[in-house]
Amino acid sequence: MLDARCIANSSAHGEGMQQNSVTTSHPETVAQVWYHSGELGASGPVLPDGCRDLIVTEQDGHSPSWHVSELFDAPHHSQLRTVKRMIGFRLQPGTMVNERELISELNLLQSWDEATVAQLLADHTRTHKRVAEALSCIAEEQRPIAASARTLGVTLKTLQRILTQHTSRTPVYWRQLARIRKTARCIENAENWADFALDNGFSDQAHMAREFQRWFGVSPSQFAETPGFKRQARSVAFG
Repeated sequence: MLDARCIANSSAHGEGMQQNSVTTSHPETVAQVWYHSGELGASGPVLPDGCRDLIVTEQDGHSPSWHVSELFDAPHHSQLRTVKRMIGFRLQPGTMVNERELISELNLLQSWDEATVAQLLADHTRTHKRVAEALSCIAEEQRPIAASARTLGVTLKTLQRILTQHTSRTPVYWRQLARIRKTARCIENAENWADFALDNGFSDQAHMAREFQRWFGVSPSQFAETPGFKRQARSVAFG
């Protein structure tokens, strides 16, 4: 089955994609709404971003297809495809989704608009206060996980339990993702790779290179030379 998240995000940062700020008509679990039509999957792999999206894809002669994406742990490639229209509702990091009920109700709609989808998202998605606080702390502070736990006033084991239970990812995952995405956003400022690595929380240049390969599938210099990657790094996402 074609992964709708792959299609959407690989093209979401290329030509033809419009990204809008969320209006007051959308629930707090929605970070952004984006739109696309035409070719998909031509901008390279989808990079991990810590967000899930509710995506609707429309093609001539077919009913709308609804899909809630999963979190990516590595760059993900998709096949090329052309669509009439695609709209994505990007969810805040850590949002919990009653996916079965949400998709079931969406599939029952004879017609739909953004207001209807927004109401269903309000009904079937929610944020957990402690999860949101934990992710915010981890994203903002490039410190050991134990230090973040102390800032939050919980034990390391409690922090691990909260995030693993509600996001299916460990605190280490979130910390490393935040660090690599922050580094990617400022990569154009790099003049000396060794110094740049240390300034961004890596033990040395080799450590940074391994993390770029793990998360993005390329070296830091290759990332810096790829406009599509840099556009993805600047998108609404975790970190």
